[in-house]
Amino acid sequence: MNQKLKSILAICTGILPVSIIMIWYRLTHADAFTTNEMLLYPLFIGGFNILLILALNKYLLKGLLSDFNPGTGKWHMDIIAGLALTAIYFLLVFIERATVMRFLPQGKPPSPEVINLMTDLSNDPLLLAIWLGPVVWIGVALFEELQRVFFMNCLWQLSKNKYWEIFTIIFVAMAWGFMHLYQGPFGIISVSIQGLVMGFYFHKFRRIWPLIISHALYDSIQIIMFVIQVS
Repeated sequence: MNQKLKSILAICTGILPVSIIMIWYRLTHADAFTTNEMLLYPLFIGGFNILLILALNKYLLKGLLSDFNPGTGKWHMDIIAGLALTAIYFLLVFIERATVMRFLPQGKPPSPEVINLMTDLSNDPLLLAIWLGPVVWIGVALFEELQRVFFMNCLWQLSKNKYWEIFTIIFVAMAWGFMHLYQGPFGIISVSIQGLVMGFYFHKFRRIWPLIISHALYDSIQIIMFVIQVS
């Protein structure tokens, strides 16, 4: 089996199943996740998929762990880059709220599961610590960014054309945005734009740690702000 077929098989095994299931569930189930489900699902599903992606990369694609972080750099520069990316995300959200949001339907209430989660987190410091710790860093940031980089790496194996590489970044960003459809039109657009920043950053510097750090910090800061508001 040549490398292109292996890459397609890796996508069909490591990316499509969980993505299709997530989208299908959101489209067919109106009931919201409970707080316990929102704590456990990212850890179990994300943890399993992390192991699956690493196994596919090693045994199917015959790759190395360094394939996810092949660029040159040092840990302190990754932290600085992560902080800078986090600031960019918040700046983009501010700009999007002042522009894009004006053209979208208004008046949609926040997701019930988000309200329930924030209420429970504000009332239970242990749940808040679990969410801001392993859930955000492993079940959300590490899982999604490992998945994003794996997806792009596999697609880049199909062609070395620079326009294909750019198309891949845009396609993956839009796919990630659509998987956040439960956040409504603004959430889809915002996540897609954020995905473009992440995709082009990885394409340029080939460092995954700034993506993980910025993703975790961005989510954590938003959660803390929501919890303060709920409190």
